[in-house]
Formats: sequence, C-alpha cells, structure tokens
Amino acid sequence: MAEPNYFDDAAATWDNEPRRIAMMKVVGEAILREARPTKEMDALDYGCGTGLVGLFILPHVRSVTGADSSSAMLDVLRKKITESGVGNMSAIGLDLQHDPLPAERYHLVITNMTLHHVADTGAVLKAFHELLLPGGTLCIADLDTEPGIFHPPHAAASVHHHGFDRGELKSRLEEIGFEEIRGTTAHTIRRLVQDGSERDFPVFLITARRPR
Repeated sequence: MAEPNYFDDAAATWDNEPRRIAMMKVVGEAILREARPTKEMDALDYGCGTGLVGLFILPHVRSVTGADSSSAMLDVLRKKITESGVGNMSAIGLDLQHDPLPAERYHLVITNMTLHHVADTGAVLKAFHELLLPGGTLCIADLDTEPGIFHPPHAAASVHHHGFDRGELKSRLEEIGFEEIRGTTAHTIRRLVQDGSERDFPVFLITARRPR
C-alpha cells in the first residue's frame, strides 16, 4: 500500500470532502450491482481508509473487515465503529506487500482507489486470490490510465501508478487464476488540475471470481 505519511496526515479530515462521500456512494452502488453480495458473505475492504465503502456495503453482507496500512485512518474507522455500535465490522492493520496473509478467508474482497498507491501490484493481486474463498469475488475500483495529473503535488510520493489500462489489468487477473472477469465505468471524477483546467477522470470497477 502507499507510504503512510500522506494518509496519516489526511485521516482526520478525510471525510470532510463531499466528493469522497459522493464517490463512495456511486462505487458502493456499483459493487452491489456487479458483485451482488448477500447476508451470508464476509467481506474484506483492503485500503479501507476511514471505512467509507466498507460501511456502505455493511448492511448487505454478514461482516466487513477493514484493512489498511495507515494507523491514523484505522483510528478514524475504529472510532466510527465504536460510536455507531456496529458489531459486525472490524479494522486491522495490513500491508499485503510485506505482511503475512491473515488466517481469515473471505467471500468478497473490495479495494477502492488503493491499487495505484501500491508499488508491487502483482503481489497484492495474488494475495487477493489467496484471501478469497473458492467462488469468491474480487472488486477493484481505480483510475483509468491518466497522465499523472490527478493527484496534487503533496500526494505525489504516495502514487506508484498513474491509473491502469483495463485490458492489461484483466489479463493479469486471468494469469493469476481469476475467471468471469468483467469491467464497467463506475464513476467519473471531474476536478481542477494544476494548469487550472477541469478534467474528467474515469473510475472503473473490475470484478473477477476465484474458481470454485
């Protein structure tokens, strides 16, 4: 996952930006539509941040484990869990590039706007395959390839990839052993960039299944 400094520093005010809340709802709705989670499913939200997407899908699954490498982000999520009295969501520190896999296995693994902050995406994609139960579904929401202008300068150190080519990412998932790989545009972010112009940045949702 990303170097923690940027995310630790941003954690306290992360939820204050309306665009993040709006994106969470659109991506969450796309996950519900494409993955069709049920109340019998346990989900892992990797790169969960403050838990926006995980909390959105929580009413539709049995449990959600939020995982992140940023301790400050996890502190915010744990506070939400405590204050809301939620009993079926937990938060754990986890960096799949370096940490051993947890013992638990999941019916659903979701990751939203995290993969472009991951240096070794191959290792993390393989870890997702291992963490899924047979027949389980992976949901990846992230940026289409962009020219390196999406993130502001103060976030640049946390970025390892300027989005992804959907076809290439699907091929990598197939090589790892996933099947039923599908992609759709979940959202489009319109924002000001450094030259003062506004640009559209599509966000895809790719779903893939671990064979039974």
